[in-house]
Amino acid sequence: MRSHTHTATARWFDGQENRAQDVRVRLTRNHLEFMPWPPRPQTSTSAPPSEAELAASQPSRPGLRRYARASLQVGEWWRHSPTPVGLPDGGTIWLPADCTMGRALGGQSMGAQVIASWPLALCSLVALIALVVWFDRQGAGLLARAALPLVPRQLDVAVGEQVEQQLEHAWLKPSHLPLQRQLAIRERFDGIAERVFPDVYLDVRFARQGDRPGFNAMALPNGTIVLFDGLVEAMTDDELMAVLGHEAGHVTHRHAMRQLVQGAGLLAVAGVMLGDFSTVAAGTLATAQTLRYGRNAERESDAEAQRLILREHLPNETLVGAWIKLRDGMRAEGHPATGAAWLSTHPPIGERIESARRAAQNAEPAH
Repeated sequence: MRSHTHTATARWFDGQENRAQDVRVRLTRNHLEFMPWPPRPQTSTSAPPSEAELAASQPSRPGLRRYARASLQVGEWWRHSPTPVGLPDGGTIWLPADCTMGRALGGQSMGAQVIASWPLALCSLVALIALVVWFDRQGAGLLARAALPLVPRQLDVAVGEQVEQQLEHAWLKPSHLPLQRQLAIRERFDGIAERVFPDVYLDVRFARQGDRPGFNAMALPNGTIVLFDGLVEAMTDDELMAVLGHEAGHVTHRHAMRQLVQGAGLLAVAGVMLGDFSTVAAGTLATAQTLRYGRNAERESDAEAQRLILREHLPNETLVGAWIKLRDGMRAEGHPATGAAWLSTHPPIGERIESARRAAQNAEPAH
């Protein structure tokens, strides 16, 4: 049968002086006891201590101390390192490195075992990196989608108005398009929106991007859709309807608010709790480029644009033509064809064109 008794020579600090004393320590099943080592001389009248004397605070054997194991505060056991044992009277015993008593007293937690073993530490690091990557690519989006219904739609309006004001101050300039052209586009889309997006508030605006016409479109959380002059001048009315349908998809699915919940996280939650969510959110949307939606959001909006095309009996290739012109306009403005400009709501145009072409080929006219 394996013995439950361990002995060792250790160093003891009494908690009052900085000077350490060498002691001989014995650990049994229920107690830890120690005394100075080498032992102090005993008088001829000294007798072996009784069990009661050993348990007393001042035992009769000179210098002997005894404590219940349950009262000890044992530090983490590390290989090649001494183990601290805190005593209930404020003292500390430092057991020597690699002492079996230290391992018997404290052992090693799972975390310490991982740290002490480089293969386990490496595996844990790889697992942590994988978890972070998954959360960044999917987990955060899933969490944001689940939390979105808890955000009142009134906040979409408040945030959209705040963002719109900031953008107007920064670089949105009045459109140079003829008023009749603006009214014709707006009236046509209003009629389409009543049929395709009956429960969604949408308001089409026209603007220039600073001193340039701008070749872009964007949707704000409050339902405002901004068409820039360069985009309107280059596209047909049918293509503009498809682009507006795409932007309306962002509003319908609340992509901006989803991005906000995903990106702002605790900051947005704190804003809701403190009653200043719209200001916090507007600042986040306007400065962090969160109107650059992810691929899943773009697919949802593409589906809405294609639904509008089929519902209104527009040519199936309408969206393909719109993306090709958007690509050419981006090149003319000096933007790379593989990326989108600041605040653009479109992913790489080449992928967008191929996706729209496949959807057009597989589409069946709506009745």
